[in-house]
Amino acid sequence: MNRLIRLAVGTATVAAGVLVAGSAHAQMMCNDATLPNPIIVTGSSAFEPTLRALAVKLSAEALPSTVIYTPGTGSCTGVANVVNGMDLGATTGRYYTGGTSAGDKSCTFAAGQKAHVAISDVYYEACSAVTQPRPAAIMDVNGPVQAMLFIVPKANTATSYLTYKEAQTLYGCGVSATRTIAGFMDPMGVYCRDPNSGTQITVAKNIGLPESVLVAPKCVNGGSTGGVGSGVYMYPMATQAIGFVAADYLDGQRTMLNPLAFQSVGQTQAFYADSAADVADRRNVRDGHYTIWGYEHFIAQTTGGALSTQAADLIGWVNGTKTSANIDYVAIEGGAGVIPQCAMKVKRGSDGGLLSPYTPADSCGCAFEAAITKTTPAACMACTGTGTSTCTGGKSCHHGFCE
Repeated sequence: MNRLIRLAVGTATVAAGVLVAGSAHAQMMCNDATLPNPIIVTGSSAFEPTLRALAVKLSAEALPSTVIYTPGTGSCTGVANVVNGMDLGATTGRYYTGGTSAGDKSCTFAAGQKAHVAISDVYYEACSAVTQPRPAAIMDVNGPVQAMLFIVPKANTATSYLTYKEAQTLYGCGVSATRTIAGFMDPMGVYCRDPNSGTQITVAKNIGLPESVLVAPKCVNGGSTGGVGSGVYMYPMATQAIGFVAADYLDGQRTMLNPLAFQSVGQTQAFYADSAADVADRRNVRDGHYTIWGYEHFIAQTTGGALSTQAADLIGWVNGTKTSANIDYVAIEGGAGVIPQCAMKVKRGSDGGLLSPYTPADSCGCAFEAAITKTTPAACMACTGTGTSTCTGGKSCHHGFCE
């Protein structure tokens, strides 16, 4: 088969390493008086690097907040925790005192404590373990965009892409010594997550499979984003290992793993999430060429149609509707490897759904690229203030750049 490919992948240099348990510091109660204004978050492990970066900034505010995450849950389990009002008592939380996992500390939730918000890689409707349709008292708010990527070990230089049909057959039917798909024949080297994982649901929706199909013996459950990554790069036979992870995780593991380009249904060539092998700009996600992506969702209980203060504050900080001189949500999210909606040119209304054009009211494409690549894009001109006073050619100043 003539497999057309456009090598258009890049890499970010941010550290979004393997998730680890709390540090060796003495464990305290999560409601300890030394932890001001706790915001209890459950759900997606893929979003934790962004959550960590934001939490450090929030802790330095004049009125600080402490973000506490419940590890080991996953998107849809987190959604169920919020919808069902799960009591977190006696379970372990993780809060952040630095920009990397080395600065994480652990605490124990008191009896009666519930999560304020769940972060999910998928829409509420994609989760099978909660009441459908979505109850009126549950709010689902779109946040930044997260791309999911197929990965192979760095030593595998022969495999550079995967087609829609190959991915569907690989994970839907499985491989064996007598059934080789895209060069893979060892089912023990094919890694996945579990049906409650937002990463798995996002991938499954984009390759035309139910997420419940991606299970043993077709693939090995890596347990977490980091578990899949380490399983793939440590597999004894590099040419037989493949899995999928969130793009922000891969950005910190480029020395160990290679991303695969993906040829979506209806496409005649494969695209990486980024525009070039040595650049991390997510351009092919942002303009619709790379299709395996979804929004990070903030799912929370409401009372009388209103969110709790904690949920509303977190959503506001992430989406840029709550502001502070100390917090630049575009820089935080770009630095952590996810894409704020203001940097997108396409949108979708369901997981794996059709793409349509999107024009943000306050575009931030240049600011996002500057944050994720840590250099000013060549086509972007810096500006100050707002409006057109320092921009020409019909452009206006947005987030420090003419767009």
